[in-house]
Amino acid sequence: MDLRSVLSAIAETTLRTGLPVPAPREAVYRWAQPLGLPRNGRVYLYTGALYQLVPYIKAYVSLLEQLGKGGSRLAKLASTRLAELAARVVRPDRRESELVEGILSSIARLLSRAGVEYAYLYEDDLYSGVLLYDLGLEEAFRKHAARVYEALRRRGAEKLITVDPHTTYVMRSVYPEYVEGFSIEVVNYLELLAERLGSKPARAPGSLGAMVIHDPCLYARALGIVEQPRRLLKAAGVEVLEPRRSGRMTYCCGGPVEALSPRLARRIAEARLRELREKSERVVTLCPICYANLSRVARDETIVDIALVLAKGFLGVDGGAAAGE
Repeated sequence: MDLRSVLSAIAETTLRTGLPVPAPREAVYRWAQPLGLPRNGRVYLYTGALYQLVPYIKAYVSLLEQLGKGGSRLAKLASTRLAELAARVVRPDRRESELVEGILSSIARLLSRAGVEYAYLYEDDLYSGVLLYDLGLEEAFRKHAARVYEALRRRGAEKLITVDPHTTYVMRSVYPEYVEGFSIEVVNYLELLAERLGSKPARAPGSLGAMVIHDPCLYARALGIVEQPRRLLKAAGVEVLEPRRSGRMTYCCGGPVEALSPRLARRIAEARLRELREKSERVVTLCPICYANLSRVARDETIVDIALVLAKGFLGVDGGAAAGE
């Protein structure tokens, strides 16, 4: 695929629909509807839609992989009409959608268990635009970020609780540079949970078994969120195993380059998974992009998000693979 076509399609789709890949708006906030979270407040849970987009991103990357084989009339057509083609054929795996909704529900329940008072944005939980920034689509990012900030301003948001490293980084470090007047406080949910739940073990040490941890690059190197997830996992009853490269010296999962070069992303993810597998076939991830890339190349390994592990440890909610089942 021509990279310019991919970049153009991502920018066009984001500015037109608010999301970087074709997805219905209700897919962003559907997970919260059964929970009855309050709609109004000063502190808002802001997902930035990244978890919800994982099933759509994986389907989109699969499409790019097929088109990347080259030589077909479809590939030639897609070089000029990729956004239109993606809108017609990208469909998420239902099980993946249910999984990410379960992750977000677990995060909300963990925050409530920790005594955090917050509201949820529902229809105003807009995509942060981080992929536009990562890919150098600066003008499109600036326009989209202004739209996001206006929605947050209308809701009277003074503080955001974010749930992934990419959204945390872009809202905490990038928005203040691109959006005039942006002064909203940004805190990551793992930082909050570590303060309130991380000091008192909920389960016996190692009762949930051993898992190898994969640090996202942005948490480890840009945000300094390294100790908090380990403290939480240990309090939840997990024996945390460290791969050869961990913490600030972590190794990339392959993202977010999968949007431009699925083949390169796959090779990087395979290399990282080999390192993780040296310690355990049970891998805990802290980021939706890491989960998407590592699970795409996993075979016998179990890849599970930290929120599901913590839900099992602190809430007794069945985390499936997180519980070793």
